[in-house]
Amino acid sequence: MSKHLIKILPISFLVGAILGAIFDNVLGGCLFILVWTVFLTLFLKLRGFKFGYMAGLIVIFVLFGVIRYQLSLPNITHESVHYYRSEDYVHVIRGVIAENPDRRRDKVNYIIDVSEIDLDGEGHEVNGRILISSDLYPAYNYGDLVEISGYLIEPAEFETFSYKNYLSLYDVYSVMYRPRIKQISGGNVNVIFATLFAMKDSFESQLNKLYPEPMASFEAGLLTGSRKGIPEDLMLDFNLTGLTHIIAISGYNISLIIVLISSLFKNFSRRAKIPIIIIFIVLFTFFVGASAAVVRASIMGIIAVLALWFGRQSQILNALLLSAFIMTLWKPQTLLYDVGFQLSFLATLGLIVTGNKIQKIFSFMPESFGLQESFAMTFSAQVFALPVILFNFKRLSIISPIANIAVVPFIPIAMFFGFVSAILSFFSFSLGFFFTFPAWLVLKISVVITHVLANIPYASIEIEWFSLVHLVAYYVLFVLFAYFIYPNLHKIFRRDGRLNVNLFPVSNRE
Repeated sequence: MSKHLIKILPISFLVGAILGAIFDNVLGGCLFILVWTVFLTLFLKLRGFKFGYMAGLIVIFVLFGVIRYQLSLPNITHESVHYYRSEDYVHVIRGVIAENPDRRRDKVNYIIDVSEIDLDGEGHEVNGRILISSDLYPAYNYGDLVEISGYLIEPAEFETFSYKNYLSLYDVYSVMYRPRIKQISGGNVNVIFATLFAMKDSFESQLNKLYPEPMASFEAGLLTGSRKGIPEDLMLDFNLTGLTHIIAISGYNISLIIVLISSLFKNFSRRAKIPIIIIFIVLFTFFVGASAAVVRASIMGIIAVLALWFGRQSQILNALLLSAFIMTLWKPQTLLYDVGFQLSFLATLGLIVTGNKIQKIFSFMPESFGLQESFAMTFSAQVFALPVILFNFKRLSIISPIANIAVVPFIPIAMFFGFVSAILSFFSFSLGFFFTFPAWLVLKISVVITHVLANIPYASIEIEWFSLVHLVAYYVLFVLFAYFIYPNLHKIFRRDGRLNVNLFPVSNRE
C-alpha cells in the first residue's frame, strides 16, 4: 500500500475538498481533529504500526482538503463589500478593474477589486471583488480606478446552473447590473498582467484582421477560449452536436496541437522533439495571454501526450494527480465548479488509462498529421468526459460521437496554423496571411459539418433526469468493467467470439 500513497494522498485531499463544500461550518472541528490525528499518526509511526500510520496520513489529507476549502470561503463582515448587498439600496463603490475586461457581443463584464464604499455620505474602506455587467461603450480598461453606482446583489442561482459557484472561481461573490460608471484614474496595473492582457488583445486583433467572420471568432475561441464574437446560430450548432468543448481552451486541445507538431517533426527522435514541443507550448501560453485556463490546459496537454508516448501509466497518472492536487490547493473551487478543469482532467485521465489500447483500434487509419492519434485521443477523452458533460449541460447529443470523430481531427490543424499565421503577421502581414489558408479551410469544413449534423432530426435530446447519482454510477461501472471484466474477457469468450462454456460446467445427472 505504501507505494500507492503517492496516488492515494492527492485523491484524499481532493475528496476532502469536496466534503468541505458539502458540509458548512466545520472548520473548527476539523482543525481540532487534525491536531489529534497528527499526534496519533506520529505515535503509530514510532510504534511501527505501518497500516495505522498510512491510514492516519489519509485522514490527515482528507481533513487538509476540508480545511483548505473552508478557508477559501469569504469572511463576510462589515469590512467586506459583500456585507452591504441589497436589492433596495443604491450603493456608490470605488475600486480598480482587476482583470482584463470580458467583452461580449452586446455587453462587457468587469471584475472590480473594491477598496471603498459610501455609507451615510462618507467613504469607508472595504475589501472584496464584485462583477459588474455594463454596456460596451464607453469602454474601460484593466487598471482603471472607477466609481460605480448601482444595486449590489448576490449572484443568481438557476435550476441547472449556479452563477454564484461559477463566480467564486474568480473570488467574486456580488454583482451589479448596468450601474453608472465614472473613471477616476488609470494606470493602476501590475506590469506583468498588463503585458499579458495586452498580448492577448493584440493577438485577437490580428486574428480579426487575418480571418473573416465567423472564422476569426472561431479561431479565437480555439486559441484563447474567447467566445465574444461567435454567432448564436453557430454556438447552437456546437451545443446540439456536443462540440462546445472545442472552443473552451483545454488540455485536450493542447494535446492535439502537440500531436500535430510531433507529426511535423516525425523524423526527429523523441528526445529531440520534446524540447521543441515544450518551447512551442510555452510561447503559445504567453502569446495568447497566459490565463489560468490556458496555463492549466498546457500542463494537462503535456501530461496527456507524455502518457501516449511513454506508456508509463503509473508515473503519468501520478503527475496528473499531483497537478490536480496543486491546482485545487491553489484554488479549491476549481475542482467543484470549473467545468473546464473537470473536462481537462477527465479527458487526460482517459488518455492515460485507455489511450494506448484505443489507439490500436484505430491502427488502420493513416498517421499523417497525427490523424491516428487524434482519433484515438478523441474517443478516449469522450468516454471519460461524457458524464460530466451530461451532468452540467443536461443534454445528450446522439450525434456527438460522429461529430467529434468528424470534426476534432481538424482542430489541431486550425489551431497550429492559426497561431503561426497570427504570430508571423506581427512581422509581415503578407507572410502571416499566406499561412491562413490551411486554418481557414479546416475551420470552414468544421463549420459545414457541424451545421449539417446539427440539423439531423433528434441529433440532440434533453436529459434533465441525469443527476449526480447517475454520474457516480457511470464511473463505478466503468471501473468495474476496466479492472475486473475487461482483463478476463479472453477467459469468458473464445477466439471465435463464442462463449467459453467450459467456465460453466454442468454436472451430469443420471
